[in-house]
Amino acid sequence: MSVDDWVVIGEITKPFGLNGGLKIRALTEDPGRFRRLAGAVLEAADGTRQNCTFADVRTDRNSVILFCREIDKVEQVERFVGGTVRIPRSEAIPLPQGSYFQHDLLGLRVVLEDGRYLGEIREIWPTGSNDVLVVRDGERERLIPAIKSVVAEVDLTGKRMVLRWMEGLLDL
Repeated sequence: MSVDDWVVIGEITKPFGLNGGLKIRALTEDPGRFRRLAGAVLEAADGTRQNCTFADVRTDRNSVILFCREIDKVEQVERFVGGTVRIPRSEAIPLPQGSYFQHDLLGLRVVLEDGRYLGEIREIWPTGSNDVLVVRDGERERLIPAIKSVVAEVDLTGKRMVLRWMEGLLDL
C-alpha cells in the first residue's frame, strides 16, 4: 500500500508501563473508535512498520493506551515513540463534506486568494473550539485558525490550501 492508502489515527507519545503498552495521542474525534478496531499498523519516525493486533485498549478524552499482541517489552515500544498509528483508508470512518484527516493537510502549500505564498502546514494544534494550523515558510511561523471564514479552499490533489484575507491574519 502507498502512503496515501493509510489514515493516521494517533501519535505514539511514550511507553506505558513495562509490558509493551503504548500511550497514544488520538487524532480522531472519538478515541473510543480504537476499541472497535481489531488492530492497526505502528509506524516509527524512520518509516519502520509493525503490525499491532490489539490485545487491550483503554481510552480517556484524548489519549489511548494500546497493548499489542506483538509487543511485550518497553524496549520494543521506545523505537516507535514519535511515530504514528495507522489504519487502511478503507477502514476509516467517512468524513463529512469539508472535513479532512489531519495527516492529509500536513505539507500542503498555503496561499492567500491573491496568490501570496505563506508557507506549508507543518503541524495542527487541536484547541477545542477549532484547530490551529502551524504554517512555516522557512523564516516565519504563522498560526492560522482552521475555520470556514478563513479557509477558502482545500485542494488535496494539488497539495494546496487557499485562505481568505482576514484583518490581522498575517500578524499572527
